[in-house]
Amino acid sequence: EAVYLLSQILTTVGYGDITPAFPRGQVWVAINVILALCLYGSIIMEVTSKLNSKLEQMMRGKGGNEFELSPRSASKLKDWSGLKVRLDYRPLMKSASAFLLAALVGVLFYRLYPGEDKTWLQSIYLSVITLSTVGFGFFNATTEGGKVFGAFWMLFGVATLAATLTNFVDLMTSFKTKEKKEGSEEKLDFFRLTKQMSMKTASGDEGMDDYHFFAFGLVLKGVITEEELAHFEHRFSALGGDATGSVSYKKVFEAERPPAAFEDEAAFWRGATKDSSPESEQTA
Repeated sequence: EAVYLLSQILTTVGYGDITPAFPRGQVWVAINVILALCLYGSIIMEVTSKLNSKLEQMMRGKGGNEFELSPRSASKLKDWSGLKVRLDYRPLMKSASAFLLAALVGVLFYRLYPGEDKTWLQSIYLSVITLSTVGFGFFNATTEGGKVFGAFWMLFGVATLAATLTNFVDLMTSFKTKEKKEGSEEKLDFFRLTKQMSMKTASGDEGMDDYHFFAFGLVLKGVITEEELAHFEHRFSALGGDATGSVSYKKVFEAERPPAAFEDEAAFWRGATKDSSPESEQTA
C-alpha cells in the first residue's frame, strides 16, 4: 500500500482510495506532493527548452550557424537546400505504441485478475483515467495484487503518455516549420532584405558596401534579427561619430561599460596588466 500510495503521489493520479490517517502523515504527503509538482515542473521546463532549441535549429536550417573559417571561402551565405523539411513520425509512433501497450496491459490485468471483478468497459475506463493522471477514484484496484501491479504500471504508463505528448508537440512544431520553410515566406524575406540593404552606388546602380553586406549576411543566416540590427544602428547614431564616421574608444568604453567597471579607465588597465604579469601567474 505504501508503494501504491507513493506512485499515486508521484504520478499525480490521486485515486483517494488510500490516504494518510494521521496529521503528521498528511503533512508529509503534502510535502511530497509539492516536491512531485516541482519535479514535473522541471521536467516540463527541460522539455520546453529542448523543443525551443530544436525549433530554432530547424528554422535556421541545417548548418545555419556553421561557417567557413577560411578567408578564401566563397560559398553562399545561406544553404537553400535546407528548406526541405522532412517530418519524422517514428518517435510519435513508438511512444504512442508504448502508451497503447501500457493501457492494454492495464485493461487485461484489471479485467482478468482474480478479485478485481471489473468489466471490459470498466477496465478501459480505469486504464485511461489512470494513465492520463486524472484519477477520479470511481474505479481503482481492490486487491493487494492489483495495488502492487498498479504501483509500477502507473509509473511506466504515465511516462509513456508524457513521451507521447512531447513527441506530438515536437511533430506539430516540425509541421509548422515545414509550412513556413517550404512556403514562399523565407524567399520573400530574402528579396525584401536584399532590397532593404541595397543603396545607390557611385555608378548609379543599387548595391551593397561591406557594412551592408555584412549586416545582410548576419540577418539572412539568423545570427541576429532585424530589430537587433536596428538597435545597433540607433545606438551608434546616439553615441555620435566624428568627421570620419567613427566613435572613439573612450566614448564606447564610458557608454557601454558594466555597472561594476572601474571609474578610472587607467586603473582598469593597470589592474588588467597586473593580473596578466608573470609575477601574478607565479603567485597564482
